[in-house]
Amino acid sequence: TIEILSDPLVGSDADALVAGDVAMLEAEVTPVLKALRANGLNIVAIHHHMTGVAPTVIFLHYYGTGPAASLARGVRAAVDLLGK
Repeated sequence: TIEILSDPLVGSDADALVAGDVAMLEAEVTPVLKALRANGLNIVAIHHHMTGVAPTVIFLHYYGTGPAASLARGVRAAVDLLGK
């Protein structure tokens, strides 16, 4: 199961904020990280909660500010990489 949680965009179309979490498999971390950064989203933390569990599930926390459409494209770019 892949999960991405994102608070609704807040602010205006021109100046919005988004924050969220992604739960993903270990092999998905680098592509998702690159997609978020390439779209101007900031990475707050990358970690895992469960040890000794297979497959390894990694949690990534992000946020971004800027035009709402750009933020949405950035989150979508990351989502599109999950579960491939």
